[in-house]
This record gives sequence, C-alpha cells and structure tokens, in this order.
Amino acid sequence: MREVEGVGRTAPGPVWRGGATSVPPAATSNVTLFGHSFHTGSAAAIVAAVAARRADGPRMIVTANVDHIVRLAEHADFRGAYERAAARTLDGMPLVWFARRASGRPVERVTGHDLLACILTDPPPFARRVFFVSARQDAADALATRLQAAGLPDGAVASAVPPFGFEDDTSYGRALAERIRAHGTTLLVMGVGAPKSEIWVDRQDRALGNPVVFCVGDALAVAAGCLPRAPWLMQRLGLEWIFRFLCAPRRLFRRYFIESWRFVGIAARDRFPRRRG
Repeated sequence: MREVEGVGRTAPGPVWRGGATSVPPAATSNVTLFGHSFHTGSAAAIVAAVAARRADGPRMIVTANVDHIVRLAEHADFRGAYERAAARTLDGMPLVWFARRASGRPVERVTGHDLLACILTDPPPFARRVFFVSARQDAADALATRLQAAGLPDGAVASAVPPFGFEDDTSYGRALAERIRAHGTTLLVMGVGAPKSEIWVDRQDRALGNPVVFCVGDALAVAAGCLPRAPWLMQRLGLEWIFRFLCAPRRLFRRYFIESWRFVGIAARDRFPRRRG
C-alpha cells in the first residue's frame, strides 16, 4: 500500500512511490499535525486523487478523529497502517480547528459519511465492484440495495460480517481477503471500527487486490439508516460526540471520558515541543 505522494501540493510531479504519473490538479493540500500529514481539501478531491492512481495493492483512506490520535501514540501497528495509507483526512472537529490554526488557511472536515456520499448516489467507475465489511448485515444489505438502485448490476455488491477478533485470526483473515479479491473488488468499505479496520487492511495488503479502501466505522450503519447521526448544528460546533455518546453510553463512556483526555497531553506536546539542550 502506498501513499499518493504530495496529494494536492503545488510542487511539480507528485507521484506514487510505485512510479505512476502525477496526481490530478483537483487534489488537495496537506497539513502536518501530531507527526502525521493530513489532506485538507474536499472529500471529492481526495477520493478522485486516490482513485486515479494505480498501485500494487490497496489504496486506503483513513479518517482521523481524537480517538485515533490517542491510539496512534500508543499502537505501533495502527501507526504503521496510518503511515502507509494513501490518504489521511481530518474527521474530528478539534483536529480541523488545530489544522486551521497551524496552517493559517481553510481546512475541510472530511468524515466517513462524506466518503460514502461520493459513491452512493452515482457510483463512479472505481466503485463498480463494492465489498462491505460491516458490523451488521442489515446495514450492508441496505447499502447494497441502494447501490443497485443507483445502477450497479446484481452481484456487483458483496459483504461480510466478521466475528469478534477477526483481525487477529490468520485463517479467517486469509479467507476473507481471498473472497474480496475473488469478487473483483474495486472499492472495499470497512465499517467495523478503528483500529481493527486499518490494521487488517494493512496486514492483508496485496492479498486484497488493488481496491480503493474507505475506513468509515459507524458511518456505514448511519448511511444505511440503521443508526442516527447528530443534527447539523452539533456537527458544526464539534459536539457530535455528545450525540453519539447519548446513543451508546455504555460503549463510549471510556473512550470519551477517560481515554480521550490523553489527547490533551498529545496536543500540548505537539503545540509546545520540549526544547533540547
């Protein structure tokens, strides 16, 4: 898996490390936060730039939020998957605010919902063979029906609901990767949460073929109508996490009220690095 080198940078001739041609001019600029480079343009521009590239392996797009930043600081496998992703977007509003301050320019929030919106109404050519790895079958089935209504033929959409711990099950992972590749998948949508989605895709790598990969978590179930999403104003104000917590307090209490506090220290170190004598 290889990143689109300099997606959206103004320097001439950004290329895949595999040696492909330059990225289309509609791509986006980058900003560096917490030791990682993030793409800051629209979802459509990022998806188009990644999909236009040819690569020897999957081209994964990851969507960073505060929880991801905390996990990246502690989880080497997750960090490696992020580093090798084709594109990294800013999902959480606190990260968008940090990026705007750091770069001094407009920075767009790009969520898993935004990535899915690029393919659900009018599937582009790279989304002609879609595979959903979902936490729930009803969500995958609902999106398959929606894509067929949008023009994809029967058999173009497949899905799997993996068991708990699948990312560490070598035999299951190999079988699932073989199924995805045999399907001729051109777009793989991972809706089983982080960091397992990103780590599993990174581990399987070429066994998956050459699909574009969206790691979207619960956005898959939201797009299918199986879960609600926060009202627009809460999204705009960076309060979507409150809505999500109220919908699943037992599952999200530890993440939002214990683990996420580590982000404060990470942000402080990034903003005020310790001077070395």
